[in-house]
Amino acid sequence: MAKGMSDNLQAGLTACFLLLIPLVTSQALGAERVKLLRDGKEINLTGRLEIKAADGGLLLLAQDGVLWNIEPAEQVSHTSDAEDFTPYDREQIGTELLAELPEGFEVHSTAHYLICHNTSKAYAQWCGALFERLYLAFNNYWKRNDFNLHEPEFPLVAIVFADQQQYVAHAEKEVGAAAKSIIGYYNLQTNRMTMYDLSGSASLRQPGDRRSNAAQINQLLSRPEAERTVATIIHEATHQIAYNCGFQTRLTDVPMWVNEGLASYFESPDLGRGKGWRTIGAVNHFRLEGFRDYLSRRGSRSLESLLAEGLLADKGRFRDSRQAADAYSEAWALNYYLFQKHAKKYHAYLAGLSKKRPLVQDTADERLLEFKQAFGPDLQEFDQQFLRYMERVE
Repeated sequence: MAKGMSDNLQAGLTACFLLLIPLVTSQALGAERVKLLRDGKEINLTGRLEIKAADGGLLLLAQDGVLWNIEPAEQVSHTSDAEDFTPYDREQIGTELLAELPEGFEVHSTAHYLICHNTSKAYAQWCGALFERLYLAFNNYWKRNDFNLHEPEFPLVAIVFADQQQYVAHAEKEVGAAAKSIIGYYNLQTNRMTMYDLSGSASLRQPGDRRSNAAQINQLLSRPEAERTVATIIHEATHQIAYNCGFQTRLTDVPMWVNEGLASYFESPDLGRGKGWRTIGAVNHFRLEGFRDYLSRRGSRSLESLLAEGLLADKGRFRDSRQAADAYSEAWALNYYLFQKHAKKYHAYLAGLSKKRPLVQDTADERLLEFKQAFGPDLQEFDQQFLRYMERVE
């Protein structure tokens, strides 16, 4: 499975935005009403203006949490209201989702999530419980480290299809052919996760397995052979939480090693307990094994190339299928090292990244400079210390 493909989707989505046009306005508090004509259809939107470009292009956050890139030529009319922007509530978003999806979908609601599904209620409940445990653990982890997080502005949406075939038919519209090789993804533009029912996978089930309640599903997906499958979903859920609680801002040019390394740091499943998430910060043995395998062909400038790639870039190691697995493993290893040996500096570095503006693209040199300012100017010395430490990790 190509774990990096969902993030290729994110990069692809940003490519259509206003990256090369000067940005003259950011986030207005009032409501904006925009009428546009797209693909022969008239669309009426109410939202909050996130970005206005010098050429009149808009980045609008709609009331359902979807980001719209609106080109000047598409705009029929644009007015501003004095009233504050008001997001849809969970009932309105649920109604909108059901109208978009095929017949047979239902909505399972939890404290922070809307699980829109056409699979069993038991599986929707399992997903909701898993995501809520991760949400609580993620927030507690960062609040203990003095990170200022907030409640999501919108309910966190997950769309769960009953089987892979239905999922692929839907996902191909967003990720293209990659849909056949990934089991789930988070979309930065729609702010939704999309996946399918993992418990129905023939490779994970054994004779006599039952899936009639969440406990039975949890037992099935707690098996070692399911670990990577569940980890992928947790990886994507971590992205969604990070982008909705103030830890990161959608469409900001954070370094890819941070974006993917952090999700990998949180991704190891913790299905053995009903509450909490005890595996945050534990060694991710899958990533550790991948990193050690990579060491035999790791070049002297590997760290520099890892640090240089940003989320809004159109190419790089994370977007190259030949290098992506190594990049993910090295990103996890770097995150693990920084959390273990330079936690205060890393927290300060992450706090700085959280203040970046959407769609302002950094250069590779700027990313390297930011890293050196946070962790020291000598990358070669840093790399040697990093490798020596990781040699001892078990």
